[in-house]
Amino acid sequence: MNMEIKARDLIAAGWHEGRRLGPALRRARDLESTGLARADVLTALEAEFPKQLAVTLPRYEPAPLAEAIEAETREEATNVAAARQRMTELLHVPVVKRGVIMPDACPSGGGRATIPVGGGIEVENAIIPGAHSADICCSMFATFFPANHPVGEMMDHLQKTTHFGAGGRPRGYQMTSAVLEEPVWDNPFLSGLRSRAQDFLGTQGDGNHFAYVGRIQFTEAQRAAIEAAGYTELSEWIMRRDGAFNVLVTHHGSRGLGADLYKRGQKAARLWCDENAKDIPDSAAWLPGDSPEGRDYWDALQYISRWTRQNHAVLHDALLRRLGQRALVQIGNEHNFVWKRGDSFFHGKGATPAWQDAQGRPLLGLIPLNMAREILLVLGSNNNDYLSFCPHGAGRNLSRTAMLAPYKDAEGELDPARVQETLAACTAGLDIRWFGGAPDLSESPLGYKDATKVKAQIDRFGLANVVGEIQPQGCIMAGEAPEPHWVRARREKRASHKAARREGEAETIDS
Repeated sequence: MNMEIKARDLIAAGWHEGRRLGPALRRARDLESTGLARADVLTALEAEFPKQLAVTLPRYEPAPLAEAIEAETREEATNVAAARQRMTELLHVPVVKRGVIMPDACPSGGGRATIPVGGGIEVENAIIPGAHSADICCSMFATFFPANHPVGEMMDHLQKTTHFGAGGRPRGYQMTSAVLEEPVWDNPFLSGLRSRAQDFLGTQGDGNHFAYVGRIQFTEAQRAAIEAAGYTELSEWIMRRDGAFNVLVTHHGSRGLGADLYKRGQKAARLWCDENAKDIPDSAAWLPGDSPEGRDYWDALQYISRWTRQNHAVLHDALLRRLGQRALVQIGNEHNFVWKRGDSFFHGKGATPAWQDAQGRPLLGLIPLNMAREILLVLGSNNNDYLSFCPHGAGRNLSRTAMLAPYKDAEGELDPARVQETLAACTAGLDIRWFGGAPDLSESPLGYKDATKVKAQIDRFGLANVVGEIQPQGCIMAGEAPEPHWVRARREKRASHKAARREGEAETIDS
């Protein structure tokens, strides 16, 4: 009778002595308990735990980094330096082949090797959950429809159909879609999440997510470029409608459903790297693309992509029903996601694909700049020098906190009157609404980079070709929810105590 299989038996058979040996040994004993002979156990084990000579280590020199961005001011230079530092850390990870920074690169938060907004990487046979972030599949979606509705009417209906803020839709106001009925819930990364998919369908969240109503007037040259690129349906509608459309554009991701998938993917990636690699930061932990976990995670990501597109579509359909209209053309693109091209996985965090689709057409995408500026309709340039990405928007030079600092008083509070005055000046003539009630100045045009500079850099670096501009008419964003009375009371009490202390200190000095 064979003795229980030992670690030394696996080492003698060719497995490496390291962190991956423990899981392999546990699996070997499970197989052995079924009555398999020792030789058969080792054969079966190798299919699940391939023999490797050593754990994977970070590379000494970083992979190449391309920068499609130029800094003209001190703030811009500081921002680019921070993004470059985080990208360089990420490029030491052995599965990362090269990286890029887009014109919309933003201040880098998080820890070592955290991909910045505006960052893209090419990865060999691996998926890095941290490189698409928790807001999986954050994306743009546009519906073109006849330009014969007043702005106020469209905005009133949109206010009633959309949903911003934390959490999902309340019972009785939930939306439905065939995407909820797809047979995906036995995937280990999606198991038990169907109710989350239902709850969050038709929601937009907060932060920089928005619902934007605009108008576009195509020129004949733009129509010809769209036709030449292979988008005949849009070209035909441009001719039929004399080039004029109203357009609803929404920006949001996969909400709580995607956040849950990200947590599961990150946990699995961390476990795999703990067993198979060394000195890999959490934000760069990966799953091999050809492993069982990697294939399941990839399948789950594809479902999240379909769900998110429907998350946009149900809101667009709801508005069109209220207006008595139908969609003439709909387009969309992701910018927080993973795409497989050949043998590589391309990861974007705030980076929009600008390569060719399966039909050989340059991808048609949307690049917003800010609520008071045009949304660019672009054809990707497929510029391999910059991983064939283009930016996802204008990006920021300052964090939200730093941007708001000049607008706060000595107590650290925003002056509502000044906020309203500032917003009125930078969004004049537009119907701007805040779903939560109070405006969020950090999401105003003042919070973002100079849109004209970003447009110029898209052209300068050959990232995409503009074939239309959707001009703003109105925009809804989450804004700040009303402050609960108990929070206000606590804040006022603290302010009163601070004032009393200052008065006491002043009296002590005077005496």
